[in-house]
Amino acid sequence: MKRPLTTNFSAPPPERAHPPEPAPAAASWRDVAPFAAALIATLEAIEAGQKAGPAMRAHRSAMRRQGEAAAALGGSEALEAVLDQVADADAARAERRLALVREVWAGLPARGA
Repeated sequence: MKRPLTTNFSAPPPERAHPPEPAPAAASWRDVAPFAAALIATLEAIEAGQKAGPAMRAHRSAMRRQGEAAAALGGSEALEAVLDQVADADAARAERRLALVREVWAGLPARGA
């Protein structure tokens, strides 16, 4: 009777080429709506409160975090979609709000796109 092989010295299976990652879909209106809502609420708080000091630094930090999250979701398309929603929310204040947001978002990497 033949004795079974007790050790396994087989070579590991060859690595298969990984398929390329699918490109992320463009962020839809619904995807970026929470970021736009948070940004609008922060902008309203800025307009109602002090324009300098610790509160303003906290508001700017919150706006920056929202921009980073939107950029991670859908890159520059998501950032533009958020800006469009902010502009549509209040046309009378849109120019001033967009200028502030763009200033805070300066240098954000457009990740995800």
